[in-house]
Order: sequence, then structure tokens, then C-alpha cells
Amino acid sequence: METSRTHPVSETQLNNLSLSFENLQVNDPSYSSFNEIHPSPPVPLYPQSTWAVPSLSGRSTVPSLSGRSNPQYETITSSNFQTSLGCQANPFQHCANSGILLLAQDEQGSQYLQEKLTSGDSRFLDKVFNVVSEFTFQIICNQYARFVFGKFIEACNEDQLLQITLRITSQDQLFVQASVDKFGSSSIRKLMKAVANRPPLLDLVMKALKRLFRFLMMTKPGSSVVLQCLEQIYHHNKKNDFIYQAALEHCLYLACHEQGCINLNNFIDEMKGPRRKQILYLISVNAASLSRNFSGNYVVQHVLELEDPYLIETICFSLRGHYIDLSLTKCGSFVVQNCLKYRITVNYIVEEFLLNSDQIFRVACDKYGNYVIQTALIETMRPNSLHLHQRLVTKLRQNLDSLRFRYGKHVYNLIKDCDLQN
Repeated sequence: METSRTHPVSETQLNNLSLSFENLQVNDPSYSSFNEIHPSPPVPLYPQSTWAVPSLSGRSTVPSLSGRSNPQYETITSSNFQTSLGCQANPFQHCANSGILLLAQDEQGSQYLQEKLTSGDSRFLDKVFNVVSEFTFQIICNQYARFVFGKFIEACNEDQLLQITLRITSQDQLFVQASVDKFGSSSIRKLMKAVANRPPLLDLVMKALKRLFRFLMMTKPGSSVVLQCLEQIYHHNKKNDFIYQAALEHCLYLACHEQGCINLNNFIDEMKGPRRKQILYLISVNAASLSRNFSGNYVVQHVLELEDPYLIETICFSLRGHYIDLSLTKCGSFVVQNCLKYRITVNYIVEEFLLNSDQIFRVACDKYGNYVIQTALIETMRPNSLHLHQRLVTKLRQNLDSLRFRYGKHVYNLIKDCDLQN
């Protein structure tokens, strides 16, 4: 055997390598005769894989002691690897869990494991159970391994499903990290689907969702886990109550979060049952502060768009005394414009503008306020509000020339158009 002069191999290293090579299980009957004809130095195993294959989807050579590729161990591909496994009675009997993990994280390896899981081999299920238990996060958050997890929870027994559910739901950090991950959230949704008709396991998931509701609703993948809960298990009214309690506690915080407000609006659309009114009422009575927030104003607008008369009145009543201030801000002006579109509230909103006649010109000339005044003029042109329209126009005419410039010109032009129509 030739060795590098600069890196000599000691006798102890050779003995250790020989022992590793003897322990490698190879069931190919041609291996012994091949080795007799072509004697070769012992080859070290690839440190992270039982089969010395970094990827089944690619091609790999086993390095020799000198660091150069060994032509004897040409290339190993997924096809000849699976063929050799197929010849073994229990190919994973002596396989380390880390080896199966690497196989699950490979595209073709994942497909192979999924096929094996459908065979109903209890010994193989036990092996995969050990892998999932040891490398839970790596399995459920991997692009390919997540499919192995999905097949496993479909095929595993009740005790195994309980153990996996306990492991995932009892570790808050693991549950959150998986749920907010693009691939991990898919795995959590599959788990929820698997336990939907198993009340004890469903309790574990629902309690985890309640504890971690705020963190999950701050990301798009995490919110998809919560929303699936509402879609799939609504018939478990008491179970969903866990989620609604968490929503009551955190909805105002989420309304002021950039992504949370979007997810909260989606949550509002999916809500059912008596708790729904409580959550919407809580948002409505806090409309004044939410309307000033860059994100919160979208939630208030979304509740208004539900067109529930009670909620509209609640929101508009909570905004009384704030319409002038809100009209001068970008966020607030959107809310005020929406409030003006409803017949049941337009009257007392305009009355507030008329009562603050010294401020109405400031609003009309404002970058955002001018849109509010335009909306007020348009919405009061309805038959039952014409008297308010006339009073508003009369008030604005008192200083009409000041509206001819900058942002006020939009209000000025609208008044002129109304004169032409009359």
C-alpha cells in the first residue's frame, strides 16, 4: 500500500480502519470474491452516513486513504442503492438513526422511505419512530423529510402517535419554530388532521395553540396552523374555545402588528360561534386607538366591512370626539372615510365637523383630510341627508377662496361640480 510521505499512516490507524471495515454489513455474495481478486486498503466510512453516501440524488465516490477517489468503489446512485436494500430482509436493522435522517432529507431517499412506510412493516415503523423521536425538528421542517413524517403519522400505532404528539406539543420552542417554518407548518397541520378525531391528543394540540397563539399569529405559516384548527375541528366547540380565549387576550396586540393584523383579519373571517361577537366587540370599542395605528386601522376597516349595524355603531360611537384628529392622519382618514359610507352613522359624523367649524377648513386643506371632506360631500347627497349636504357646502363656501390651492383644490372642484349639477 502506498502512503503519502508527508502524511504517514500509523499501524494503529490501519488497525482501527480495518476494524471499521470488518463491521460494515454487506450482504452482496459477490463481495468476498471481488475482494479476493482485487485486494484493496481498508476504506473509512463516510462519517455522517451508514452507507457512505452524502446524497442519493447525486453521485458520490468513496475516498481512499490518500485522499483521491478510489475507482474500486465507483459511484453509488439511488437506483443501485435501493436495489441492494431490496435484497435484504431488514435493510435498516443495523442502520443508525442519523443515516435514516440523511436518507429522509434526500428527495429520492424520502420517496423510498414513504413507500416502505406503506408496507405495514412494524419493525420499520419502530425504526422510523426512533428517528422521528430523536430528530423531530430536522424531520418535520425539511423539504423532503416532512413527507416521511406525514406518511409515518398515517401508518403508526396509537401509542407512537401519542408519543410524537407529546414530544411536539410539550416543547413550546419546538412547536413555535416548526409552526412558523414554511415546511414545518405543513407537518403540524398534518399532525392536527391526524389527531382531529382523537380527543385526548387533540387536547394536547389545542392547549399548545392557546399558549402560543400570539407568536403563531405573527407569521403567515404560523397563522395557517391556527386557521386550519378553525376550519377542520369547528364541530368540537369546546376545543375551539381554547383558541377564542387566546384571541380575546391577544387580538389588540396582533391588530397593531404588521403581519399580525393581516392574519387577524383572516382569523375574523373564519370565526364562528358566540365568542366571535366578543372578539369583534373588543376591537370595536378600541377603535379610537387602533385607527391611529399603521396596522390597526386595517383591522377596524375590516370589521366595518362586515356591515354589521351593531358593530358599525359601536365603532362610530367610540370615535366620537376624534373625527377631526383622525382625518388629519393617513391611517385615521381611511377609517373616517369608511364610517361616512354608512347611512346610520354619516349624520352625526358630519354634525361633528359642523360643530368644529373652525377646524373644517384645516381638514379640507389637509393632505389626507381633503379626502374625508370629499367623501362627506358625496355621501350626504343622498335624499335623506341632503339637509346636511347643504349645511356642509354653506360652511365651506364661507372661505371658498382658501380652498383653491394645493390639497384644498379637490374640495373646491367638487363643490363647483355640485353647483353645476344643481
